[in-house]
Amino acid sequence: MAEAGAVMKSASSGTRGAKPKRRPRGSLDIEEIITGAFELAQDVSIAGLSMPVLAKHLDVPVTSIYWHFRKKEQLLDAMTERATREYHFSNPFVDGGTWQDALRNHFRKMRLVFRENPVLCELILMRSGELSPESTRTSVDNLETAITTMVDAGFTPDDALSVYLALSAHSRGTSMIEHLDASQRRGTGRRVTGVTADHPLLNELEYHGHSIDGLEFELTLDAIIVRAETLLAPSGRKRSGRKK
Repeated sequence: MAEAGAVMKSASSGTRGAKPKRRPRGSLDIEEIITGAFELAQDVSIAGLSMPVLAKHLDVPVTSIYWHFRKKEQLLDAMTERATREYHFSNPFVDGGTWQDALRNHFRKMRLVFRENPVLCELILMRSGELSPESTRTSVDNLETAITTMVDAGFTPDDALSVYLALSAHSRGTSMIEHLDASQRRGTGRRVTGVTADHPLLNELEYHGHSIDGLEFELTLDAIIVRAETLLAPSGRKRSGRKK
């Protein structure tokens, strides 16, 4: 009996120590693959993402991924679709207070979302891809809310759209440049600006903590809004609500 118990104990120990079998092809659903791709991209970036590396991350045969996505571009389209939904959920346009505050809050939040989620920045801002009708509708709904807020404040629809697009280009462009700069710093360390003692003004600015290759997000944000305010002044269109 003692010998039999020892054999059973040994067999049990061997089972516990054995490496679990990989999941068979077809047992992995699409949402699991996309979730795993996002997890992996946080570490290796979109450029470093590949089907074999993703299969290793998920501990599945690579055929389990090709079962659903025949090429990386299809996987990236699915990731972009989810990223767009997540972005719009995180950054809806909220009409509150003045139109100036509404715009400032919206575009500051836009920049923050992309800074805190580099993968979203890469998928939404740095690649092109087809969006589903649902995501497109959400995007257009947000834009309609923003334009309505500005028209209620007295802008013409044309001016409202022009101001919004200028702020959007500024915020998205800033996010892209900051992302690229951060990626370069991670790869090579601090960027060399070339400033020496032969550049006394720039040298002093760097000494006091200014970055000559930095981006003055708030300065440009305020400048566009101040310019927008002048569009209301000449005709006295500024008002609290839309005319019926």
